[in-house]
Amino acid sequence: MGIVIRTVFNSQGWAGRCKDPYKDPRCYRCIEGEVNVNGKKPLRVDGNGFCEGDIHDGELWCWEQTLCTERSFWGNPQRKKWGRRAYPEESVYLVYVEPNGSYTLWGKTEVDWIDNSATPFPKLHLKPFKPLPDDKRVKGLGAATLAGKKWGQGSFRYIDGEREGLLDAIIEGKPRRSDSEEGSRNHTGVANDVSVNVRLKVNVNARLERISNGEGRGKEDIIREAIAEWLKGRES
Repeated sequence: MGIVIRTVFNSQGWAGRCKDPYKDPRCYRCIEGEVNVNGKKPLRVDGNGFCEGDIHDGELWCWEQTLCTERSFWGNPQRKKWGRRAYPEESVYLVYVEPNGSYTLWGKTEVDWIDNSATPFPKLHLKPFKPLPDDKRVKGLGAATLAGKKWGQGSFRYIDGEREGLLDAIIEGKPRRSDSEEGSRNHTGVANDVSVNVRLKVNVNARLERISNGEGRGKEDIIREAIAEWLKGRES
């Protein structure tokens, strides 16, 4: 298993506050309030041109500025504890969204340790790492390549070992499938798969959405897991 984390762009190498964010189009997600940086409130700049928020503790208002420092971590934005799918030594891939909607893979590291007692956001502490050099970053990626499907909400997605291998190969510069090819491949399935259409109550679907966003996985994964657990109980 691995984790893909969707960050925002940081002009200081993810090791400090951004300089002149209003002059850098890559900082658009913070400027437009699309993410939880500064609680989705407009950013300001200080007298030296560095961004600042309403909370002066960077650990609470902008995690990106700590990623490539000795405090490197990522919090669970749903304020929930990290579950069994997160564990030490797990591979972590970091991406940001370009103004055209494509993704750039800018870093890779591993989970160092997990602090589920941290408040208000339980933390994945990451092993020290540096961003890939700009000419080594993998640009033009789509959600299907990164996570196997449309991303939607949430800042992270769990991936399986096969997709880990794919991302590692991409970082090494090996040829990759286009995002449309990757999406078609994932929708085709395998010979042993059977599709089942299930109608859900609106409130049940809403709860599934909240849980899937919080856990970084799709609703289908949660439904499959629930069915497997139910069948296990019936067979015991």
